Amino acid sequence: MAAIILDRQPTRPQRQPLRLVTAPPSRRRPSAAVYRRRRLVAVVLALVVLVVAGQAMLRVASGSASAGSVPVAPVVLVAQPGDSYWSLAGEVHEGGDLRSTVDALVDANGGRDLRAGDRIVLGG
Repeated sequence: MAAIILDRQPTRPQRQPLRLVTAPPSRRRPSAAVYRRRRLVAVVLALVVLVVAGQAMLRVASGSASAGSVPVAPVVLVAQPGDSYWSLAGEVHEGGDLRSTVDALVDANGGRDLRAGDRIVLGG
């Protein structure tokens, strides 16, 4: 078996205090191709923003125009014997939850019990 023995200790270099090293300022300017790409990206982003804003404005304008352009005629219901608020609501309801239509009928009838001959006016 062989062994290696070192007689001397390795010397350590003297430690220097840490200091901030900054990179030299770049003197190189981007090429014309880089400027063209940057302009193209800016134009594409601007167009995307304009298209999204335009679509949002069209949705708002079409929603408000459709709600106010066609006047809704009032619906008049006359309760017959055996009718309930639920059966009357089923006749005029347009879809979705029926409870909102029942609540509107009750409010239009003054909140009292439904009797035969009651006239209930919805809308208008």
